[in-house]
Amino acid sequence: MKARKPWARNVGDSLIAQFIYTGNGFYLQLNDLMRFSDLIDIIHRRFRFSSSDVFHLQYSSPGCPVIYLRSDLDFKMLFCCAKIYKLDHVDVNVVKDVGSSCSSKSVLFDESFSEIIDENDYLDDGFKDGPTKSYLSDDWGSYLLHKGQEFESVQDFRDKLRKYAVQTGFCYVLPRNDSLYVKAVCENHGTEKCGWEVIGSVAPINNCFYIKEFNNIHTCKGVLRNQTHRQLGSKIVRTCIESNVFLNLGLKPADIMSNFKSTYGFEISYKVASRAKKMCLEKMYGSEFDSFSMLIWYKDVVLETNPGSSFVLEVEENTNRFQRVFVSYGGQVEGFKFSLPVLYVDGTFRKSIYKSQILSATGRNGDKGFFPLALCICDSETEDNWFFFFKHLKALLEPQGRVITFISDRGGGLLKAFNQVFPGNPHLFCFHHLRYNLTQKYWKKRNVVVLAQVLQKFFKVSYASIERAYYHHLQALRDEGGAEVIDEFITEIPLENWCRAFFKGCRYVIMANSIAESFNKWIVAERSMPPLAMIDQTRMKEMKMMSERRVESKSWTTQLTPEMEKKLVERMHKACSFRVIASQESVYEVRDDEYSYSVNLSTRTCSCVKWQINCFPCPHALSAIQAARLNVYDFIDLYFSAEYFRMSYSFPIHPVSNVDACTEESILPTITKRPAGRPKAKRIKSSGEKKPIRCGRCLKLGHHNRQSCTEPLNGQQ
Repeated sequence: MKARKPWARNVGDSLIAQFIYTGNGFYLQLNDLMRFSDLIDIIHRRFRFSSSDVFHLQYSSPGCPVIYLRSDLDFKMLFCCAKIYKLDHVDVNVVKDVGSSCSSKSVLFDESFSEIIDENDYLDDGFKDGPTKSYLSDDWGSYLLHKGQEFESVQDFRDKLRKYAVQTGFCYVLPRNDSLYVKAVCENHGTEKCGWEVIGSVAPINNCFYIKEFNNIHTCKGVLRNQTHRQLGSKIVRTCIESNVFLNLGLKPADIMSNFKSTYGFEISYKVASRAKKMCLEKMYGSEFDSFSMLIWYKDVVLETNPGSSFVLEVEENTNRFQRVFVSYGGQVEGFKFSLPVLYVDGTFRKSIYKSQILSATGRNGDKGFFPLALCICDSETEDNWFFFFKHLKALLEPQGRVITFISDRGGGLLKAFNQVFPGNPHLFCFHHLRYNLTQKYWKKRNVVVLAQVLQKFFKVSYASIERAYYHHLQALRDEGGAEVIDEFITEIPLENWCRAFFKGCRYVIMANSIAESFNKWIVAERSMPPLAMIDQTRMKEMKMMSERRVESKSWTTQLTPEMEKKLVERMHKACSFRVIASQESVYEVRDDEYSYSVNLSTRTCSCVKWQINCFPCPHALSAIQAARLNVYDFIDLYFSAEYFRMSYSFPIHPVSNVDACTEESILPTITKRPAGRPKAKRIKSSGEKKPIRCGRCLKLGHHNRQSCTEPLNGQQ
């Protein structure tokens, strides 16, 4: 007669039991192949009984209110009772034996002290033990129960074995571990001859994994659950945080560490948390290496689901390595027609193993918010890459027939490429970057006081509205900062690119590239993802933002957007203090207590120049409009209207399904050399970008504080 295969054995009858102790309880699936000692161990762990606690189990059946569970025979009779009365559920009460102990010595108690006193009833709050907190890891201790237990697969068994060891408080080794057979023993098996072991194999009939042998008794010392565990690695953490990461891809490793401690009761390292998050992203989008090849599939599906989109993917012909990709969705292109005719262009770095840059073009809506239009992933900010970006950006903008004003930080490669692709378009330089560049001229001299005065006067020069004011403030700047240094700096940059007095057109109160910086910060979490994941997650983020703004704008009751309506109300209030005198049709003189201004409503100009520069009526113009009995809304650009705002978000970005995501072609990633040291997550600011502070010891402006101050004091301070 042939021996019976272990997987052919009947795994026995099962029964759901609820164990209750002092109002708390838990559910457990019992099996008639379990041993009574295994059940006692589980109850000890779940209710956190000490080793000296003694308790007994009791349940009831029809006709018998109390039945005790004290041995393996009683445990077998429980299943017989369930069969007789056709029970699939039973409540088991756990009763602690008061005054009993597992000690072998006999102890006599005085009857007057037979009642046990809890010291927490008489201690102050600060000295009490506090309530016992439950963790999601409490169930891990019941993952391995008995011989014959079934698991979905060998991988499922390995995962639960890790969690069981972590929760129980011991480490194991695997003398044999393959796709069909697993044997695990306690790591003290060789040194202390510990007898704990579990052996299992895969059944070829259903590919399920069954435990063949299980000795759950440790004969070694030190089996105790701790807050840390050597085998609590990223594989276990990944299974615990998958849902959180998928819902919030911006979850930081520090947040994962904190949440894991409060939820599961274990401490993990930053490295484990970071690797676990990376494994979650790879499960969702594949590895960083494979992500470049999947861009081929993503390009086809985007062009199919989002008509009017632009998706350009370039690779090197000889090596088939990734070179750059340009992405802009049809909903963004159509919606940009109703946004302000300005584009903020900027570049930032990607935080991944394959170093690259992100070039972006971001518009601005009528409510002072940013409107993403296009982005590009390339190896670096070279003239060739910027030319590629501007060339495809121009293909989207030319059909609109608008003159677009660009704002940038005047990078070297950017300027050369821009002049080739957009030779006639207005181009503004970011004031903050110019200020940092000017700071470098004085940084070596270490004269912080002079530098602060120079920057203050440079601010007035940049914001001068008329040429006369420009030359006046320029002379004061030359006197303060030195004519040689200032003249050399001014001649490097054309006046029309940075000074308001020489710019011909509408600036819309733009002086800095802040919108682009806001967009870079908005996608800070996506910048650390693989290329496909970054593009797809950015698309979903933009799709969600457009939908939310579309819904929000439907409830607006004002003619302008909320921000511009608020601005109009403030200026209307200021306009009440002016006196208006009519000169001729559409021409008025507006006076206050000190100054007078000339306003021409037909040409929409004011002598203060703010109406022309900002494309929004100044208080003088609003005062003249009211004197002429005209509607102020007729003199405000439509880009600031609520109607145009709704139109800009009326073209949605359509969803992209990945159920059939596959590609037969392959793209190799760019060749990059890993720099020495820990990868930088933030850009290192230059010395000119660091704002000076006033020291509390020497009272001087600089980049030191009271603790690091080395300035000599004259005794009066």
